[in-house]
Amino acid sequence: MKSLTYIYFSATSTTAKCVETVGAAMNLPVVNNINLADDPTLKNPEFSSNDVVIFAAPVYGGRLPGIVTEALRGIKGKEATAVAMVVYGNRDYDDALLELTDIIGKAGFNILGAGAFISQHSIFPQVATGRPDEADLIKLTEFGQRCRKRLDKGLPYYKIIVKGNLPYKKSSGVPIHPQCDKSKCNRCGVCADKCPTRAITIDNPTETDAAKCISCGRCIYICPRKVRSYSGFKYGLIKKVFVAGFSKRKEPSWLIAN
Repeated sequence: MKSLTYIYFSATSTTAKCVETVGAAMNLPVVNNINLADDPTLKNPEFSSNDVVIFAAPVYGGRLPGIVTEALRGIKGKEATAVAMVVYGNRDYDDALLELTDIIGKAGFNILGAGAFISQHSIFPQVATGRPDEADLIKLTEFGQRCRKRLDKGLPYYKIIVKGNLPYKKSSGVPIHPQCDKSKCNRCGVCADKCPTRAITIDNPTETDAAKCISCGRCIYICPRKVRSYSGFKYGLIKKVFVAGFSKRKEPSWLIAN
């Protein structure tokens, strides 16, 4: 019997919610649930024809986070089935879905379906606030059901052509990073322990190493005292432009293999 594995990066739980909604709709036993934000190393990177793997990642600047591409280096599909998902904050997913399908296709996975879904923006939460919402969950469920229906028909899966360009869009990083209110921080170290790129140290948890930070927002999400946030003059200027330009609702899109 086929079984499901989830491999995804979810710093603030929204990508995880999307993955688990699709997985539940596929109605297969889940044997592994791997959040690369917790541990970016894959302990068992080889799969077989009985495995179905849902790969998912947020979109940062139109690309996959580097931590995801590095984690997937060396993964081997060996004719396993894959579902590819990217989750973006209502601006655009640019080349991220193409990048993901390229990686897993070259690794030997048969790609069953691919989709781009929307979540609340991790840096500007005024954009796509509360998403995935109920309407999104219905579409995620439909995507999962259609993936399962196609899975039951069996191989072969014909190549899925997704949006994107080669070479991929240049990733320029994010010029703003979470700040800490030092007067309220009790130095508990939770942010340092959970930061996926180790941009925060336990010795000085009020500071963020901008060279390592990918602005995933996890430190803000998990801080028990809520003393971390995006703030400052530069942030305010960028937020004003971004919210004005990208608040119009976008809808999920997906493809299922013929």
